[in-house]
This record gives sequence, C-alpha cells and structure tokens, in this order.
Amino acid sequence: MRKNRIVRLAATALLGLGTVGAFAGTAHAEPIDYVKIELFELHCQQNSEGDHDEAYLKITDANGNAVKVWPGNGISYQTMGSGYVRSMADGNGNAALILGKEQARTLTLWDKDTFGGDDKLGSTLVTGSEVGAETQWRTVEGSGGVYVIGYRVIDI
Repeated sequence: MRKNRIVRLAATALLGLGTVGAFAGTAHAEPIDYVKIELFELHCQQNSEGDHDEAYLKITDANGNAVKVWPGNGISYQTMGSGYVRSMADGNGNAALILGKEQARTLTLWDKDTFGGDDKLGSTLVTGSEVGAETQWRTVEGSGGVYVIGYRVIDI
C-alpha cells in the first residue's frame, strides 16, 4: 500500500512539472508578426507569344493553394506586350498577400491561353523577412517571356 502511495506521489509530481513546463513554454512563445506583400508594377521586357500576352499573377497562400491576386476587380488578365508597364495596385486587397515575417510565398506570373493550359511566365519567392526594404524588382522568365515584377514587403 505504501509503495502505491509513493508511486502516485511521484507521478503527480512529474505531471505537475510537465504542466508547469508546458505552461512556461506557452508563456514565452513569441506572437507571429505579420507583413504584407504590396504589389507595385509589372514590366514586360519581352512577351512570350505573338504581339502580346494575357498576363495574370497568382500567389501560393498559407495552405499551398494558388490564389489569383492580379489583376484585381474581377478582371481575368492584362494585355502585356514588349515595353508595357502596368500598375499592380488593384491586386493589393487580397488577403493571400499577408504572411508572417518568418514565412515565404511564391509569386507566379501566367499567360492565359484560350485553348490548352496556361503558360507559366516565371515565378519568384518572396519572404516576410524582406520587410522594410526598398521596392524589390524581380525578373521572371518562362515560355519565352521576360518580365520584371516590382513589389515591397510592408509591416502591418
């Protein structure tokens, strides 16, 4: 009987320490600091086909899903030819552009095709740790096209 009591006391003590340790670990956890990718401009240095591309931009969200962010306002794509520059500001309202400072998202530019699958014009990785930097200019290439995406990562 005495042995069972000692075992119960030892088990209670260990459980208590585990609980205190878990509580202490939770108390010191850092909150996630969020930032936002602010889209700026898209420059077409060379379109991929014919006289123009039908460009749109997707981002991988926190769940790994590709979400269209530009153009916004229900527009499917923007016509882009060599030398064209388009503002991307209308895509900035999309919640998929928000990420933690320790996270990363992939921006992928696509050319919409009427028949068959859309063509990938290139992609770039954006990290939350880029917060506070000046406007970033990333060149993406694919399917014969060359584009430059301008964006900033801002604190929210």
